[in-house]
Amino acid sequence: MLFQWFIHYVSIGIASIPQTTRGYIDPNTGGMLFQILAVIFAVFSGFLFFFSRKIKSGFARIKRYLRRSDEPSSEEEKPE
Repeated sequence: MLFQWFIHYVSIGIASIPQTTRGYIDPNTGGMLFQILAVIFAVFSGFLFFFSRKIKSGFARIKRYLRRSDEPSSEEEKPE
């Protein structure tokens, strides 16, 4: 009986020792990451392709606005 208690406490003691974990990546993780990234890339490039005209016109509008704000107004050019 004493021997069983001894074995029981020793096994609990050994099991409670923290063990160092090694980094393990499942071999299929690379394929899964590739599939996820491929879908994200396809959605992003499709979004850019579908809305390219609106994106270009938005940038042109911003450039026109900045160009107008940089030009001196007609009131400032008149010498007095």
